[in-house]
Order: sequence, then structure tokens, then C-alpha cells
Amino acid sequence: MTSRLCFPILHFAFFILTFALVLTACAPRVMRIAPQEGSPGTVVSLSMEYLVGWPRVEMGGHMMDFHQLNLLSAHPDRQIAGEELSWIEDKVLQFRVPNLPPGNYTVTVYDDKGPPGDKIYALLETTAYLLFPPVWPFLFRSNETQVILKVLPGAG
Repeated sequence: MTSRLCFPILHFAFFILTFALVLTACAPRVMRIAPQEGSPGTVVSLSMEYLVGWPRVEMGGHMMDFHQLNLLSAHPDRQIAGEELSWIEDKVLQFRVPNLPPGNYTVTVYDDKGPPGDKIYALLETTAYLLFPPVWPFLFRSNETQVILKVLPGAG
């Protein structure tokens, strides 16, 4: 009797583990940060994979939305506007260090669905994703990633 009960439980556990691994595998990820430290105004580049939406960056209480960021292709031969990049290609996200006192700060990159503040676009995009199962790992995943950046004293 117990072997009949264990078999479905093992299948369920395997399914849950597989589902969890697929979801975390498609979460946005910072592959490289350059430079790893800088004073306010320094341009920081985050080489990223699985960044598929409209990014926002938060650092030390300062929120920078898509229009305050520079989104580039990770491939130098593809120099096109950030909103024209394919959702599956690797990207470089650039931002300027905000005016913060020296110290170590957590930089959080949010990968939002749709343009900033456009709830209808986000709803329509989510609905489209739900109707197309191959992209489910990008829908049901964490939409943020974090790195540490050291802010140095400003010049002057």
C-alpha cells in the first residue's frame, strides 16, 4: 500500500523541482559589471542575459526607469535602439551612478513587462504569453536581479 502512495508523491516532487529549475533558469542575470566601483556620474555597464522586458534600475533609493537607461546589444555589430532589440538576445544595460554618499550599494534590475506605466500593454503581453506555452518560463519567473556596486567619493 505504501509503494502505491510513494510513486505519485515522487512524480509530484520531480515535477515541482523541474518547474522551479526552469523558472530560475530564465530569470534575468548579470554576467558582468564594469566598472565595479565609481563616483557619482560614472557610467556603469551591466552585461545581462534573459533581460526580456523594459528594465528599471534601483540603487540607494533612486529609481531609474527605461528612459533614463541605455540599453545596447551585447554584440557590437548590432547598434540599434534599445526598444528594437530582440527579446531573446543578450544585452548591455548602462546607467549613471546617482549622487550617493560613498559605500557599497545593492543595484536591483527589474525586468518589467511593457513600457513604463502602460498597464494595458503589460496585460496584453501577459495574456499573449499565457497562450504560447514555449515562453512560459519567461512569464512565471523572478523579474529582478541584484549586484553590489561600490560608490566612491565624488570629485570636488
